[in-house]
Amino acid sequence: MSKASKYQGPLFAIALVFILVVAVGYTVISVYTDPMPTEPSVEITVPTVSEEEEIKDTRIVLFETSDIQGNLIDTRSGDKSTFQYRLAYMAKIFNDARASEDFDGVLLVDGGDLYQGTPLSSFTEGAALRAALDHMGYDAVTVGNDEFDWDFNTYASDVSATVPAYELGEFANDPAIPVIAANLYNSDNQRRTLSTKDYVIVEKAGLRIALIGYIPDYSSQISSSKFSAFEIHADLAEFSQRVKEINLSEQPAITIVVTHADPEAVADALDPADVDLVTGSHTEEVVCGFASNGIAYIQTDKDAQGFSSAILVVDKDGNVTIEDLSYTSIVDEPEKLYDTSANGENLDPVIMEISHAAWDSINDQMNESLGYIEASIDSQNVISGTNTAGGNFVTSMMLEYMKKEGVVAAFYNGGGVGKDFEVPQDGMLQISVGDIYTLCPFNNSLLVYEVSGLELAQQLANGFVNGDFGDQVSGLTFEYKNIGTEENPVIEIVSITLSNGTKVDITDNDTKYKICITDYSAELEGSVFAGKTPLKPATEAPVDNLAIISVLRDRRDKGDIQIPVDRNARATCLSDGVG
Repeated sequence: MSKASKYQGPLFAIALVFILVVAVGYTVISVYTDPMPTEPSVEITVPTVSEEEEIKDTRIVLFETSDIQGNLIDTRSGDKSTFQYRLAYMAKIFNDARASEDFDGVLLVDGGDLYQGTPLSSFTEGAALRAALDHMGYDAVTVGNDEFDWDFNTYASDVSATVPAYELGEFANDPAIPVIAANLYNSDNQRRTLSTKDYVIVEKAGLRIALIGYIPDYSSQISSSKFSAFEIHADLAEFSQRVKEINLSEQPAITIVVTHADPEAVADALDPADVDLVTGSHTEEVVCGFASNGIAYIQTDKDAQGFSSAILVVDKDGNVTIEDLSYTSIVDEPEKLYDTSANGENLDPVIMEISHAAWDSINDQMNESLGYIEASIDSQNVISGTNTAGGNFVTSMMLEYMKKEGVVAAFYNGGGVGKDFEVPQDGMLQISVGDIYTLCPFNNSLLVYEVSGLELAQQLANGFVNGDFGDQVSGLTFEYKNIGTEENPVIEIVSITLSNGTKVDITDNDTKYKICITDYSAELEGSVFAGKTPLKPATEAPVDNLAIISVLRDRRDKGDIQIPVDRNARATCLSDGVG
């Protein structure tokens, strides 16, 4: 290519550019020299965010359940057509809230006492409840005292401080639901246990939310053999400081304390600059309101009869307000909880599948007939002293089971009798294995001790002051005086007579008598059994419900299917409330 041709292209391009510049310049001059248009001009403005759409508050709804006590299904009617599928009903409500445009996020927490209380949960060792929790999408649960009735680190919390794995029919998983309790410690080294987390941070609608666990010192309500590895640091000032540390470290937008305690009392002890809401449990009463310092609190009742809720509102500046503190009962119209085609839209399908799997796994065992009764058994109406028909039934069955050990008397706490049996008008009521599990839901070990006449008298007196020491008894009768008042009794045991006619010297501290009592009652602080060693350790001792089932099966297999109802008095009061 020649030198001329090399520059020919560029020169042509320069010329073309010059022509275009002249043309554009002429056009621009023409535009600005023409007369102004006669039509009015329109002013165009760019809208700001505030003019286009005001920034909305973030609304998060929190649901709280508590003291479910194994009630995935309420099966007490004994008729499958009227079983109440309580958690399936609640799960549908919670999932509807998640799908609703009314809320930007949903929180779901539980205040503890989840597993213990129904045959369905006992037979499945809590697997039915753990499966339900998993599929309902709980953000965190705290620890109730009943969680220690079984092996805590097997059934209530695992090595990751989350809800343990479960297998139930086709359902199997290892949930990642945190178990939170910031004040549960190891008893041996005074360090925080690894069995629970202090707190968890969850994110809802782009906001970081701290859920912090707290439990009161309920250790006196737990058998010491089942709680010996732990201790509770219940001081609320210490806990309040821990809350401040968590907030400083995590900088959450919202802080919520999830507790197995009276929520108002906990809220009153905390700093309103640190905590937005407290959820409560344990007292099994519905409470919703604001503490004296302004902290909001909510609490539901028991047995999955309903749930409490609150709406957390966060404005554009990060200010948090709590609205619509409320409780919703789901049992006012029980027919809505039945498994019918008409109720299909009211019941969560996955939780229904879990419920059916749980029932199918225990149905045959639950319905096994052990015999029948012809008179009602209740645990509310006192016959004499403190004894009731329910207490008489349980302790007489205990005594019969342990007679081979030479036991002469059996004690049980009346508050642990979990079911009444009301005989219908036809005069007969069948008793099943499931009924006995409901009657004695806590799987207490039956321990045998040797006590003196003096100690036996003290044990009887203690039952008047605190029923948890064992206020129900069989195998003896006794006379007593109340030298205090009805409100503050001071009991003086006058005489004790064993069922075989033996008169017990209540001043004698040498002669020994074998008596049977649950580990729960025996190991309470102040018990006459303090410092004593049972003849068999709790790990080798029979369990209350299984012992009673064994007695009734043995009777049934021998053809004795009529179960006696003992309404005989155990105590005679010689003087009551003389001051």
